Amino acid sequence: MSDSRTLLIRYDEIGLKGRNRKYFENCLLNNIKRALSGLDGLRFRVPRGRIMIDMASPLADECSRRLGFVPGIASFSVGYPVNPDFEEMAALGIELIEPHLKSGLELKFCVRTQRTDKTFHKTSTEINFEVGSRIMSAFSEKGLVVNIKQAEIAIEIEVGRGEIILFDHRIPGIRGLPVGCSGNVLSLLSGGIDSPVSSYFMMRRGCRVHFIFFDNQPFLGRGGLDKVLRLAKILNRYQTWGRVYVVPFQDIQVAIRDHCSPENRVVLYRRLMYRISQRVAEKIKCQGLVTGESLGQVASQTLENLAAVSCVVPMSVFRPLIGMDKQEIIAQSRKIQTYETSIEPSPDCCSVFMPSRPATKSRKDRLERDEAKFPWQELMQEAMDKTEVIDLDSQEGI
Repeated sequence: MSDSRTLLIRYDEIGLKGRNRKYFENCLLNNIKRALSGLDGLRFRVPRGRIMIDMASPLADECSRRLGFVPGIASFSVGYPVNPDFEEMAALGIELIEPHLKSGLELKFCVRTQRTDKTFHKTSTEINFEVGSRIMSAFSEKGLVVNIKQAEIAIEIEVGRGEIILFDHRIPGIRGLPVGCSGNVLSLLSGGIDSPVSSYFMMRRGCRVHFIFFDNQPFLGRGGLDKVLRLAKILNRYQTWGRVYVVPFQDIQVAIRDHCSPENRVVLYRRLMYRISQRVAEKIKCQGLVTGESLGQVASQTLENLAAVSCVVPMSVFRPLIGMDKQEIIAQSRKIQTYETSIEPSPDCCSVFMPSRPATKSRKDRLERDEAKFPWQELMQEAMDKTEVIDLDSQEGI
């Protein structure tokens, strides 16, 4: 078996982009290179419909691990370069299959060939037969059977111009679109379960996601900020670069507590958060805001309250979780590895001065009357002037 390996990366949705296909391919290739930065001796190639990376064998596992965090990849395989010799192909196939055979048990297998070089002297069907028959001869009495539709192990062969690559399994990617191809958005990130999942969904649709966190250290301590930064670093593995904007929110919350109706507090908090987020988003050229809101999940997320909050900003507000229930969101948070951090006990700023009975059907006129009771524009500007910007390390946590 050769000491060199070739990673073969496949994509699906990008292939449907018509005249814009090259733009998306380049975006994905650049993201892959960033994800694999720091690894020496990689050679990138882009035959039509594929991205291929040549490397030394010891790098294959680390490259595979990192590629699992790159949106836009449908699947990838670690392949073995072979000569155009059926005996050599079959010998490698036998070596890959043998560890999967168990005494007395049947193992279904097949050979599948993708022939992009049509000048090769055998068709895909002929290659399948030549290699498959040789493998079957080696295991004729050991329980190996051909089953194309239900194969438990498939030996796949890529025949390209001047090269042949053989591999034995596909590793699923996270699909979607490459980060950066759809523009930038700003996510309202809390320490809870929902907002990290909504941020991840936007990354999968090609957005670079920056984060904004509303901090209240005088009442809550630094624990909330530390937790959010850890969540942001976990999420940043899917895009390799982003920023966190930390907004001091305590003066606004105290003013709302002291001057406004208790039942309106949470919605008033959210209205000010949206206004500040829009200002920051416009400044850093983001095209929309992202929240983890799910319809009806808490009092502030009824249709009436969502409308009362959204109306204060003209910018698009994306809510990827709006129709999901809590168990679906939890399952996704486990998948992206944010769940364990999200459930660590830590109050968020919306829980400060929480009323016993928050309004579920806020009225715009009453909210505006409450806002007229304190200088929210001045407080908002002061908070923005004191906002801290934190760059996320592109390689931290990978």
